[in-house]
Amino acid sequence: MTNMTNMGYFRGSRGSATKSESNALYSETETEPVRRWRKRAKTAHVLQPEWGQPARKPYHEYVHQLLGAGWANLQDLDEYMSDRPAPTEPFVVSVLDILDDFKLKQWPDLNNEHDLSSFTKDQSREGVNVRLYMAEYSSRPSAGMIEAFGSSFGLDPRFFNWAIDSKNHVFTPAQRHRAPYIRIGFGVLDRMTHSKTDTERFKVLVYIQPDEQGTGWTGIIFFSSHTKIALSPRIVTDPPAFQSALPSPRILEPKSFRELYLESFEFVNLEKAASSPFYTIANLLYLNCFCWSEVITTIREEDQRINGISDTSVEHTEEIKKSLAMVQRGGSLGWRGQDEAHTADIRQRLEEDFKHLVNQTDLLWSARHKMAAISQHKSESRWTSLTNAFTYLFAPITIMSGVYGMNVSEISGSDSNPNIWQFFVAVVAMNVVVLLSLAISNWVHTMRKHGRKAGVREILGFAVGRISTK
Repeated sequence: MTNMTNMGYFRGSRGSATKSESNALYSETETEPVRRWRKRAKTAHVLQPEWGQPARKPYHEYVHQLLGAGWANLQDLDEYMSDRPAPTEPFVVSVLDILDDFKLKQWPDLNNEHDLSSFTKDQSREGVNVRLYMAEYSSRPSAGMIEAFGSSFGLDPRFFNWAIDSKNHVFTPAQRHRAPYIRIGFGVLDRMTHSKTDTERFKVLVYIQPDEQGTGWTGIIFFSSHTKIALSPRIVTDPPAFQSALPSPRILEPKSFRELYLESFEFVNLEKAASSPFYTIANLLYLNCFCWSEVITTIREEDQRINGISDTSVEHTEEIKKSLAMVQRGGSLGWRGQDEAHTADIRQRLEEDFKHLVNQTDLLWSARHKMAAISQHKSESRWTSLTNAFTYLFAPITIMSGVYGMNVSEISGSDSNPNIWQFFVAVVAMNVVVLLSLAISNWVHTMRKHGRKAGVREILGFAVGRISTK
């Protein structure tokens, strides 16, 4: 038994040793690429998604894991990225650098997701103080754009919840005021409709991310509309003094708000912009205030033209007040440069402009409410006059038909029927009874409520409806 056991143990040990030797020999002859492939093959099952589902990209996987961990407000974003809708409409991303020597450098525009992803991952920030990405798209960004920006910069996914118009972007006021991103609601007159006061509304989202080292920062600005207007950003700046050097004339061509914002950097102090994100986006806010002012002025002029209330969009006041509150915070409370003198100055100027715009909007809607009340009163008066006219027309007919329909002896010719004077006596007696009932009721009410006796004039006046009881 002992020999068999030893033999069995020997065979098992030898077999095991032989296998180890074989693996060792295989490893010695195995090339490095093959070993890497074998290592990936062992762990590939960890990265495989569910059967039939495409693999999630890194940022989408991050959002999906947050959803599973309890952030239910990210469900819309997770589903939006799962569908992965291909960009059916064109988008464009402009990249603008403010260099360390405070000069501008604009990169060629990016027009597809592959170029955008490659640029955000490959381009270095050497010699660049501030880099601005300005993405223009229609309505909502594509899932590829979200993946490119989200994975490259590690952005807060709630920012993209705003971008896709999700109803689940849950913020407390403190979170919203301190988040590194803001939302600016724009309104611009829609020239494509028959109504002069129709307004197209869209949003501009701004995300400011400070660099991990140094004082630089990155700005990501989303424009959710390709709408173009014939406007120059010079309109929100002060004109040069009389007899001073004037800029060369330009032909006003329709431009998108992204293009207008890019053009506005001609008037921006780049050194101040590098130290203050709020100063950098100030021209966006000036354009926003100008467009809303044009909308409010057009509504007022159209109301005056038709001497009434014109058709118009709603919720203008709410958007303008949100912009005012955002200006008063200096964009976001988490942005740097809030204590800079130029930041405080531009914030004060914008606050004055938006407060004036809010006052003008309140006056407009107050006037419209009054006009609506007057119009309703006139309509009710017309109906009352019409009703009275019908009453005046049919009252004599009703009275005469009532009189001739009475079964009295003077009309029927029969002495067995009552006389007509008895009818009038009965009517007078009934009226007296009603008046006395009302007078007694008023006398009792006054006695119980005030502890005094009402006078004859008071109770009779109440009975005939001339004096109201207290």
